[in-house]
Amino acid sequence: MSDKEIQNLNENIQKLNQRMNSPFLAFFKGILTGLGSVLGAGIAIILIGWFLNVIGVIPAFQQQATEWREAFTSTQQSAQDFVAPEVSNNSEQ
Repeated sequence: MSDKEIQNLNENIQKLNQRMNSPFLAFFKGILTGLGSVLGAGIAIILIGWFLNVIGVIPAFQQQATEWREAFTSTQQSAQDFVAPEVSNNSEQ
């Protein structure tokens, strides 16, 4: 390679570095990296817990899940039972 080509490559690399080093871009990359890490860890924990539950390693979790399901069902039933009072059409005058 000639000196002129090397100089041209160096200039292009410097221009790319200037574009890629903006504070906004660094902030955006950080936010996406953090979000990806949290989502990945959450999915990994869910999958590991599901697998351990399937093979029966954590039967206590099955009991807890049953209690949560019952509580959720009773809460739904309570919400359905709560009905605004109906307005009577029989007017006594």
